[in-house]
Amino acid sequence: MNKSIQFIAAIILAAGSFSTTQAQENFYRVYQFETPYKGHLELTQWTTYIANSDEPYAHFGKYLSRDQLLATSIEAEYGVTDHFVLAGYADFDDPKNGQFNYNQSRIEARYRFGERYDYFVNTAVYLEYYIPNQSYSNSQELEARLILDKDIEDFRIAVNPTLSKYINGDEDQSWQPAVSAGLYYRRGKVIQPGVEYYENFHEKSIELFPTLDVNISGAVQWHLGTGFGLHGPTDDLILKSILQVDLQAIRPTHLMRKKYNG
Repeated sequence: MNKSIQFIAAIILAAGSFSTTQAQENFYRVYQFETPYKGHLELTQWTTYIANSDEPYAHFGKYLSRDQLLATSIEAEYGVTDHFVLAGYADFDDPKNGQFNYNQSRIEARYRFGERYDYFVNTAVYLEYYIPNQSYSNSQELEARLILDKDIEDFRIAVNPTLSKYINGDEDQSWQPAVSAGLYYRRGKVIQPGVEYYENFHEKSIELFPTLDVNISGAVQWHLGTGFGLHGPTDDLILKSILQVDLQAIRPTHLMRKKYNG
């Protein structure tokens, strides 16, 4: 067990040279290795509520408070192959003294290498492109993320080093490094607690999220979290919900049977 703890600590320390990319992040997630299999369509509803914040918010040419901001996103993700997926997002928000508006679209591509347990560390790569509503922002953004995770006894650790860059517009167009990391207790079949860490070195902000994953069924998973701003220009209290539905609940298992049956 001592070696396992040392391994977890080493990954977290190595990831400390990266940071989260956006100063006003509305959606928080540490991505793990798995992707939908070929032909599977997953629909996801993302919801974030800023329960307490002193931070300003640029919203369609106005600066509003992020306090009581409600943000939501709808995602559709499709398995092109067993290892490669494409996804699209539509993001919306509703500030306390503003109006509910469509903010931006996002396009995502993700590829994972092999199957879980094929390698010492499970690895995937992730690209995402932001296309904002022109009334909301004139800056398109590219984000690249490395997904690393590993199961150690009853725990899973996931680390997402990230680089992002504004492609055009008025924002700083230099590359910005990023990290998010999570540790999850995996023994529970229905409820699995965890903790996630987000740090933005450029903005000097840190958030910590105790989380709970609820396996409602083989096709429906619900991720919940309560975030606390620990340092820098960040929201004080953040509530997040990610509800995911797989429209094809029966996934191929022949690869895992082959692995465990020799």
